[in-house]
Order: sequence, then C-alpha cells, then structure tokens
Amino acid sequence: FLSLSESAMMQMWFVFWLAAQRLVRADLVEMCEGDSQGMLQLVTSGTSTSFGPPAPESTTHGPKTSQAASQPSSSPMPSKSETSDSSGISGTIQPPAAATAAVNITTLKWEPHWQCAEADASCTRAAQAKFQQLVEESGAQIAAALELQGAAVPNWTASKEYEDAVSIMVAPGWQVLKEGGGNICCDGQRGLAVMLVKPPWPVSNCKELCVMAVHPGHSPIQSGKSIVQSVCGSATDSCAIALGDWNVDAAGVSGGSFDSWQRLVGGNPPVFVVPNSETCCHPSTCCRFDHLATNIPGAKPVYVQVWDYQLTDQFSMDEEHMPVAVHFTAPMHVSLVS
Repeated sequence: FLSLSESAMMQMWFVFWLAAQRLVRADLVEMCEGDSQGMLQLVTSGTSTSFGPPAPESTTHGPKTSQAASQPSSSPMPSKSETSDSSGISGTIQPPAAATAAVNITTLKWEPHWQCAEADASCTRAAQAKFQQLVEESGAQIAAALELQGAAVPNWTASKEYEDAVSIMVAPGWQVLKEGGGNICCDGQRGLAVMLVKPPWPVSNCKELCVMAVHPGHSPIQSGKSIVQSVCGSATDSCAIALGDWNVDAAGVSGGSFDSWQRLVGGNPPVFVVPNSETCCHPSTCCRFDHLATNIPGAKPVYVQVWDYQLTDQFSMDEEHMPVAVHFTAPMHVSLVS
C-alpha cells in the first residue's frame, strides 16, 4: 500500500497530467477539423506550411509546426492544410525512405486568372514571380499554371503554353519523354497541357507518369481525350496525375453527369480527388473547382495546403483562385492481384 504522502503525490501528478491533456486536446480542437476525404485538416493562421527539409534561411522563419519539419513562409497565409509528411524541397531530389518504400510527391496549382496574368502586364510580371515563389515554398515537383502567361521556374522543364495560358512543368530530375496539349471543348478556350515523364524513382508499377494541367469548361468535357492518349498512351491506365481548375466539385471529377476523369483521361478511375474545398474565386469565394486527381495504385493524400488569395494588396485580382498544393505518397512497387 502507498503511504499518505506517496498517495498525495500520485494524486498531484494525476491532476497535472489531466490538466496537460485538456490543454493539448483544446489546442487540437482549435487547430483541426475533418474534411470530406476523412483526412485531418489543420487550420493555420498567419503562417504557411511546407514539406521536407527546412528551406534556406532567407525564406523561412519561426518554429517548426509539425514533425515533418514544416516551416512558415513569407507568402500570404494558407487558409487550410491537411496532415503532413515529408518530401524534397523544390528542385532538390530526395530519395524515398527505405523503411517505408514510398515515394513522396507534391504538386502545386495556381490560377491568377486572365484579368491579371494575361491582360495586365504589371500584374502578369508579379504573378510570374509569385508562382515561382509558391512552387519553392510548397516543395512541389509538379506544378500547373492556369491563365498565367510566361509561367516558369528556373531549371524546371515545362510544356508549351496552350489555350487559356495553361502549362505543366516538372522539377529537375524528372525526364520529359513527350508533351502536347490543346483545347478541351467547350465554353471557349479551355486549356490542356500534358507530359509523359519519367520520375527520379519508381512510382507504383509505373515506368512513366502522365501528368497534366487541366482547365475544362462549366459543362461536361466533349474533347481532349485524344490529346492525352496521343501523349501518354497506356500510362493513362493507372499512372496518371491531373491537376487544375476542373470547374466541378470532386464528385463531378470522379463520376456523375460530368464524369470528367473518364471523359478526359480514361483508364482506371481516380483513387482520390483532393481537395474538395472552396478555393474560387476572388472576391466572392463560392466554389469547389481546384483538385488533384490520380489513379496511381496505392497513392494516398496526406497533406493539402491552400493559401489565401495572392497579390490583392497590389491588384484587383478578379476571379483569382487560391493556390493549392497537394502532398501525397505512392508505393515504389505494388503487387497486382488478378
């Protein structure tokens, strides 16, 4: 049996432990919310979160915000992000951890819209610089620019710029085997940029990946699939990654009356479509249009980052979309069961 003093001490430690647990729980309740994909969604305030090793001293400050070495940044804050993992910083190849035999991939998509990045020369230059900064902050290896003329990242390989100023690009170490693009009918100029690429490491059972930036219209897709097939061929079956402004919610990408994935990409259906949150459009946010979708077997989304609208202190930014980064993992190899 415990003595009276020992019993009192145990009670005191229990009270301290219980108080600490309540504080932690309160913080988590304040910081986290669930999304429709079932992933933990971290609501940040005043800081941006990136993945992998810390960025250079000049672009980061403050304490880490997650176990994955997340760093604050200088861009306007992301409004939402979802539970994190690590990957290489922009333009730097980091081998996947042998223990997990998984590959970390991060994508970034931004659409400043034509009123800024096609019609206004000053705004276009500012958007070009901001796009490069967002790519670096997110740690992306794949980036899509929509309605942004002249988008580029130093040392990256980019597609041509297609209808609606749409382009797709990959980080150093990703080999581009073929590229193409054109118009997704209908609703005027609706761009599509496609590249067949070889990643630095094996991804699932894919020797190559079909990566694309997409901007279909506000009605079901009627053409564009032939462009994707001409560039990627059989890689669309289970090795495709498509990001962009789909002009429909996540359910419309996967199926329904729009059934955008099958109308444009084909092959196996996507294993996930994220995010499904309102990211469009300035100044009246209303719509869930900006998504990443992939049909890579075993791929899992682990972290989604959404920034607030950019450059609003300098330009009107009419109809701008929030920048979106998605971090996901895929196995290096999967066993296919017949």
